[in-house]
Amino acid sequence: MRKMLLAASAAIFALAGVTPASAEETVAVIVKATTSEYWQWVFKGAEEAGRQLGVKVDKLGTPKDDAAGQIAVLESAAGTKPAAIVISPTIFEALGDPIAAVTDTGIPVVVIDSGAKTDKFAAFLTTNNEAGGKAAAEAVAACLKERTGKAAGKVGYLTAMAGHESLDSRDRGFVEGLKAYPDITLVGNRVANNEEAEGMTLTADMLTKDPDLVGLFADNAQMGTGAGAAVAEQKLGSKLCLVAFDSDAGELEHLKDGSVYALVIQDPYMMGFAGVWYGYAAAHGVRLPKNVDTGVGTVTKATMDDPKLAGLLDVSKRKLGSFLGN
Repeated sequence: MRKMLLAASAAIFALAGVTPASAEETVAVIVKATTSEYWQWVFKGAEEAGRQLGVKVDKLGTPKDDAAGQIAVLESAAGTKPAAIVISPTIFEALGDPIAAVTDTGIPVVVIDSGAKTDKFAAFLTTNNEAGGKAAAEAVAACLKERTGKAAGKVGYLTAMAGHESLDSRDRGFVEGLKAYPDITLVGNRVANNEEAEGMTLTADMLTKDPDLVGLFADNAQMGTGAGAAVAEQKLGSKLCLVAFDSDAGELEHLKDGSVYALVIQDPYMMGFAGVWYGYAAAHGVRLPKNVDTGVGTVTKATMDDPKLAGLLDVSKRKLGSFLGN
């Protein structure tokens, strides 16, 4: 995976003469689902940035994906007049106008992870989700070639929720990526409610409908963990090439036991860390790059013990040093 972003931040701060806060300021960080391990990683990164900058980080959000609830949290946070707001929009369409309205009040907004229907923000830090979806298609094909000698057979995919920009992009990338493999047939898509149990049930349903299914893509952690549980229960790890997005604890367990073939991983810690740095910079007049790719990579059971991946698979092992580029 590419090393990420902070070269830009360091240069930006140096050129602008911005130094860490001498009096406490606040950056509000609003996530999609505070109960999710993924978003807790975002908070960990944000906390470390706040410590380095000497700013207070307000960790906010709704327990589960809830667009109306997130808009209320955003409006409440804006009312406290923070130096900046970092937000991962729950629904692309719904969060556009509220984010634009906050920006119009003079509070810089940094968008992370998923987009919103507006260009009124200071910066957008995100995984190239379409590229991630294509990486998932490549991983499914690689698994099939490894096991059967040919990338061929029936493949499906699980969508965690409809209307999420990041998930839509992943799924679009996966479908597009499969076009490079003419002997792979896409047989279906199921849409869940971002619940592991539903991901497990839908996987079992797909396997019942197509018992000769050879590949499956699960587009987020909840779907990955649920699908992994279904594969483990039916002891199909050696027959079904399951590829999932993210690297929650449940997914890593299924990667270890062989129920998941590969994980497409992103960098939520860095989104939180850089989001706070960028928000603070914007609050002090720094012009930021509008779009920043935070990187995507693929890990299998054979590569999961690579020391270079340790901090991406376990936030407690994350170490930050000088950005050297690549």
